[in-house]
Amino acid sequence: MRNLLLAGMCLFLALKTIAQPNYPGSPEKAEIVYADLRNFVDAYKELQSNPDTLAVLQKMYFDRGSEGLKEFISRHQLTPELMRDAMAANPDRYALMPDFLSNIKEVEAIYQDLMKAFGEVLPNAMYPPTYLLVGANRGIGQASLVGQLITITRVSDNPEKLRKLIVHELSHFQQAMAMGGQKYVALYSTPDNMLGLCLREGGAEFVTSLVLNDITQSAALQYIEEGEDRLKKQFLEDLKVQNSDFWLWASLEQQEHPKLLGYAMGYKICESYFKKEGDKIGALQEILRMDNEQAFLEASAYFEDSP
Repeated sequence: MRNLLLAGMCLFLALKTIAQPNYPGSPEKAEIVYADLRNFVDAYKELQSNPDTLAVLQKMYFDRGSEGLKEFISRHQLTPELMRDAMAANPDRYALMPDFLSNIKEVEAIYQDLMKAFGEVLPNAMYPPTYLLVGANRGIGQASLVGQLITITRVSDNPEKLRKLIVHELSHFQQAMAMGGQKYVALYSTPDNMLGLCLREGGAEFVTSLVLNDITQSAALQYIEEGEDRLKKQFLEDLKVQNSDFWLWASLEQQEHPKLLGYAMGYKICESYFKKEGDKIGALQEILRMDNEQAFLEASAYFEDSP
């Protein structure tokens, strides 16, 4: 399964100039937007009697798209043709959408509880809307300046995965606001930036752990903790030559070990930093801001006892 956490990889990528957004600073005002889900369900029902899949999807889903869906389409070149093919290949996933929509009030309640818990961890957080989208069954979650973009076909029957995905993406948004959007964009286009990327993803995982006592890449974390000395050594060796294939998105194509181990390694570094700092509020802000990745790595002392 292509991982849900293509997350920060494309955050704000299409934007050349970035203005500070003005979203609510209160979790009670956080909004979950599911108009696109409703439009998709209407289209899905229409397709039971109308065989023109492309025309129905275009008219009832794409043409009615929210700001979040338009942003997603722009980033991922989503088309009715891709949707049609995904629906044909994965009919069971799309068949879950009507039931998910019928239980949306429960999802809204879960979302409000999530936002309150997030506000307890980060009292100065900003809350852009979270858009629930139906895509081409790729399992993508991202933060953007218009809000969190969450495709739900792969998480509609797994509330825990959905919760972790929403919190992870909202954490990325806080990182971008803490360090500034321009700098955040540069992270994903800067060559030889393995450490910066692992720490950004690990930082989002660490915030997620404070909110939910869990992270998105729990299998990767277990794998690292079971072979920590060996993997710490490999991480440092790969860091020297900037070989991120084992740790980041290239790992999505392999089956030998859990994917995205860099997320979990970044989490371990952030956790170590947080535990050793006396000023926890300041430590959390530094995890979000991360002015100097190498200095942060050294200050974490995570590798001091490595063989």
